[in-house]
Formats: sequence, C-alpha cells, structure tokens
Amino acid sequence: MADKIKLMDGLLSSKIAAGEVVERPASVVKELIENSIDAGAKAINIEVGEGGRRLIKVSDDGSGMSKADAVMAFSRHATSKVYKEEDLSSIRTMGFRGEALSSIASVARVTLISRDIDASYEAPGVRVQVDGGAEPLVTGDAHPRGTVVEVRDLFYNTPGRGKFMRTARTEYGRVLDIVKKIAIVNPDIKMTLYNGSASALEAGRGTLKERLLDIFGAEIVAELSEVMGDGYRERGFVVEGFVSRPTLNYSNANHIYLYVNGRPVKDRTITRAVIDGYCGTLQGAGRRYPFVVMDITMPPQEVDVNVHPAKTEVRFRDNSFIYHLVKGSVRKTVGGEGTSLPDEVFGGGLPAYDRGGGKEEKRKTPLYLVGARVGEQGSEWRSGAGKPGFSAEELEIEEKRTSGEFGFKGPVAALINPDLSEMDIVGQLWGEFLIVQRSEDFFVIDQHGAAERVRFEELRRNYFRGADISSQYLLIPERIETTPQECEAVRESMAYLKKMGFCLEPFGPSSKLGGETFLIKATPEILSGRASAALVKELGEELAGIGGSRRVEAMIEAALMRVACHSVIRGPRGLSDAEARALLRQISGVDFSGYCPHGRPVVKKFTRAEIEGVFKRT
Repeated sequence: MADKIKLMDGLLSSKIAAGEVVERPASVVKELIENSIDAGAKAINIEVGEGGRRLIKVSDDGSGMSKADAVMAFSRHATSKVYKEEDLSSIRTMGFRGEALSSIASVARVTLISRDIDASYEAPGVRVQVDGGAEPLVTGDAHPRGTVVEVRDLFYNTPGRGKFMRTARTEYGRVLDIVKKIAIVNPDIKMTLYNGSASALEAGRGTLKERLLDIFGAEIVAELSEVMGDGYRERGFVVEGFVSRPTLNYSNANHIYLYVNGRPVKDRTITRAVIDGYCGTLQGAGRRYPFVVMDITMPPQEVDVNVHPAKTEVRFRDNSFIYHLVKGSVRKTVGGEGTSLPDEVFGGGLPAYDRGGGKEEKRKTPLYLVGARVGEQGSEWRSGAGKPGFSAEELEIEEKRTSGEFGFKGPVAALINPDLSEMDIVGQLWGEFLIVQRSEDFFVIDQHGAAERVRFEELRRNYFRGADISSQYLLIPERIETTPQECEAVRESMAYLKKMGFCLEPFGPSSKLGGETFLIKATPEILSGRASAALVKELGEELAGIGGSRRVEAMIEAALMRVACHSVIRGPRGLSDAEARALLRQISGVDFSGYCPHGRPVVKKFTRAEIEGVFKRT
C-alpha cells in the first residue's frame, strides 16, 4: 500500500497559513500598520485602491531594515520580537508570530522598500519583490529612512479566496474601521488614510482626547467622560480611556473600542463588564451599548495574546479580576466622583442622542410654574393624597449616614449644595417635578426619578454588603397564584427574594392557574405594605436560573431597580418643604445622581438668559 501522508511544500503551507492571517484587505492593513508601530514609526501613511483589492500601500518613518533583514522578513516564522520560549510570556510588541509578511506575499504581489536607520549616508536602501510566494527579487533603492510595503492584486493566485471578498466599498469600510481602531490607541503616531487619491482620515499627533476629536468629532467627544481606573496601578493594572454618558448609546456594540496593552481586542468579559458598569442607566428599547474607548494596561504575564493568528483574541489569567476592575472603573466614571452630568442637564451644548443618533424630541407642552413658594407643609400646592415614598426623617437619617461616603466633588456638588444654603425651592410642577432656584438659574427635578435613584443605591449598598433589607410582616398575608412556569421561577429565586426582604411560603397547588399558591408573609419595609404579588412574579422571572451565571450581580441590580421603583413616589404627589429639601440633600450624595436607575435624566437646568430670550428681552 502506497504511503499517503506527505509534507506540504512551503508555498502550499504558506497559502493555508494566509487563510488565518489574511482574511481580507483589512487584515493586511492591520498587520502592516502593526509592523510600522513596532518599528518605532511616528508617522504612518496608508493608501488603498478598490477597497484594498487592487492596492494596499503602507509607508512609515520607522527604524527601517537592512538588506539581510528585508529578505529574511519574507520567510515564515522569521521575527525580531521573540527568540526563545520565555519571551512569549513577556510580549510587549504588536507582532511576534513571524507569519504576516510571508502569508501576504504568498497570495499577492508584494514590494518592500526600506532603509536602515543605522546605515551610513552613502548606503542605498533595499527593494525586495515577491510575487505569489516566489523567490524574492532583491535590488538597491534610493529610499529615505523607514519602510514602504506595497501589496497589489490580493488573492490573484487564489481565486477561490477572492470570491469571498465583498464589494470595494464594503472592504474599504472594514479598512477604515481597522485604521480607526489602531489610530485611537496610538495618539502619539500621526496616521493618514487615502482611499484612492482622496484623503479619508487624518489624525495628527497629540493626546487621546485630541485623537478622538480627529476621528469622531466634537459632538461625540462632548458626551464622553474620562475613565478613572488606576486603583491597581501599583500592581501594574491601569484602565484608561473614555466612556459615554448614558444618554449616548447604540443598538449594537460597534462603538466599543477595547484594547489590552495597546492591542485592539474583542473580549466578551470586558464588554460585559462595561455594560454592567452602567448599572442599567443605558436608556432605550432593547439592549443598548455605550460609546467606549478603553485601554487596559497590565503585566504581559497576566494575559495570553497568542490565542489566534489574528491576535485579536486574548486570554486572561484571572478573568474575574479583570471583570471587576473594568466594571468598577466604568461605574466610578459614570456614577462616581468627578462625573459630568450631560449638557442637557446643565443647559447649553448638545441635546441627548436617540437610538439612531438623532436628536431628542423637544417637549411641546409649555412649562408653567404651578403654585407659590413652598410653605411649611406645602399646603399651597399639594396635589394628591398619601405619603411619598420617603419621609423627611428617613431621608435626613440616610443622608447623614451616606453623604460623606458617596458625595460628589464635581459638577453634582455645584448643582445641588448639600446644605441648600444657596438654593430656594420655588414650588412643584404638576405634583411631579420640583422647581429649585439658585442665583441666575433654576432647575426642574423629577422627584420620582430622584427618589428612585436614592432608594436603589440604598438597596444596592445594603444587599451587596451583606446587610439585611428590613422586612415588614403583613397583618394579612397576600396570596400569589402562579402558573407552572411562574411557580418554578419563584421557587428558584426564593433565596434572593428573602435577602431582598420578602418572606414567602408555599400554600398548596393553584387550582386557578395550575401552578402553586404562595403566601407573602413579609415584604421589604420600604414598600409600606403595598400589594406585592405582581412584583414578586416579576422578580422571580428576573432572578430565576442565575445561580451559575457570571451576571448574577447585574441581574440582582435589575431586580433591585424594580423594588426601588415600586417603593418611591409614583404619580402626582405633593411634598412638604421638609420632604423636598430632604430629597434634594439625599440625591446630591449618591452615585449616578443625574440619572434614575433606568437611565432617564433626573434634573434639567434653565438659565435666566434662556427665559429672557423666550420673551425677547435683553
């Protein structure tokens, strides 16, 4: 029987390897730019023709190559980045596999022109031409410092691969996307991209914020806050970048730019941590995603970048630590000290973005200040009966306990001074909004959203610190009739419900719905005895089956949002002066005070100049 297993020749194996490294023109652009970065370039020019199918040209002012290195660069597994196995655990360069140029040259016509920075002034540069993996043609070339790599006719000798490429416009879009991703995290390198003869991207050297202005424009940058995540700097972990305010969000994750040690990556753990860091404040229908630029610096031995030839996937030594590091950084930035409330809160600037990038629709209902200044009991403008979700005494006590812990030092402190010494409560609007005046400005505050945020932060703080959420036993237990599916969900979530302050007991089968009947014997004290059957069903559905999920914390927070929403001011309610002042002091001392837990703004500023402008006064 004849032997069947044989070694592939070098050209065939290179073409197979090219299938992993070179998927499309954007892959080629990525590999060549990364080589330029590793060469220490301070300026990189990229030119593409027909989306990169006809031409890709990348030139830089980096260190260049000698004649021997230029020829060796086309050999498989030839690299200047790693020399021994131990080097794999301390990779700091963009490239290291030694496959890119060899793979590209096996499926295209490639010309490399370079001149070594250390070469004498009289020494010429070198030109190396390789067509479809053939033997290199080496000649001299009068070239300044740096390197130019020109790739023509990609996949000309593998027509089967070429059929999988999209239109020139689509391929160019992917090239533009990868250039943006690399340019963002390298603001110290000037980058230009030409689509044919037309300039498509020009990003000068500067700071990260200046680079974002070059690429995305002032409107996007105005909605961003700088990430504050250097709490583990002494261990070599630093989180840097910018995240959008909750009002700027999208229906997909295409605007999340993630990097590890300056390398563009795709990672579910980091993406999930970013979303969870917003704590449910991303407002909109369906799943929403913020605008994020984040670079996580860490010791190279803490991350494995040798997972896939494309080098866009990584594996962390401690996934859980990275998740909490990123989530904490985002939460602190969006909701903690130093947070900027959006321009629509403080007046001026840009309106909130809607899901499609359009502007927020303006309310057509005119604004009327209803009632006079708040009296001692608010009787002049009280509408509706019953107590609000917070009593003045409750809020006073809670404010004293937490204001120092979660208080703001930035714009929020300027918005609402904790002692209210500079502010007057003017009145209430429609029984739902507080009107507060300070100097030349006045603010409209959504009392339900403010109270909901305060209550949610209280619940969240107590739950995750292991403190019990106070329960109130009901004089007459409330019955819950469940379907079989609802019954299963409630049973699975019993432990979580108990920690939230609910006490449930099975009470036999439900003849009405076919599941089981439960008795609610106690509810969270903050619900003040309100009917809870529907809420318990909702929470059961929310919490069921999360025992083995990495998203336990996020799902519990979503459940706590529901409890908070049910426990505070709902609908038109008059507040006494003391209650209104207590609520304002309390909201100024919690995280995310500019937004309710669902992401809606809590406060809107109006200036005297704006009001005078309405009436054409000067």
